[in-house]
Amino acid sequence: MNQGLFSYNNKKSPLHKIPALIKIVFTCGFCFFVFSKFSITKILISGIVALFLWLLSKSGFQAFIKLKLVLILGLAFTIFKGLSLKSPFFDFQLAKEGLIYGYNFFITTFVALILFETTTMLEIQNDFMKIPILNKTKFPMILAITISFFPEIFTTWEEVSLAAKSRKNKNLVSQFSALISCMLQKADIKRKALLSRKIFG
Repeated sequence: MNQGLFSYNNKKSPLHKIPALIKIVFTCGFCFFVFSKFSITKILISGIVALFLWLLSKSGFQAFIKLKLVLILGLAFTIFKGLSLKSPFFDFQLAKEGLIYGYNFFITTFVALILFETTTMLEIQNDFMKIPILNKTKFPMILAITISFFPEIFTTWEEVSLAAKSRKNKNLVSQFSALISCMLQKADIKRKALLSRKIFG
């Protein structure tokens, strides 16, 4: 069975052993670095870092396949950005800007994918619980539930979409309504599970 986008991949890799908090802080810093002022050096560094993390995670080429939609969107954005109503009808300088943005979006999404594949929701919650200021608040649980929504949204949407196709229901409004309903139900289940773990664990 294929894993959904941003789903946890239960493999034993060096990246799985790194604390969740360190990976989250690194991913946030990486995103700021990538989207700051453009330079060729930055593209090379970000690419090497992403490739190194990919090798550490042992995700395989499946990670690239999962992000094929991001690549398609990046290419579409590059072409759209370069189109012009004036002559010449294609501005290569604007297309270059679109290509750079598409690359930045892909490389940060790729690193985020690796983070999700090597970190469980409970690891994230437990690491934030170790911070003295936060261990007496509900923030770690809320953050863990919020982050877990990313893979759940993609997985649930596929389930809703397949169910709609089987019923020949093409109404997107009803599909989105079903998605929200399912996500709220799953969020409540996760909340109760995390509370139970906190009480009895």
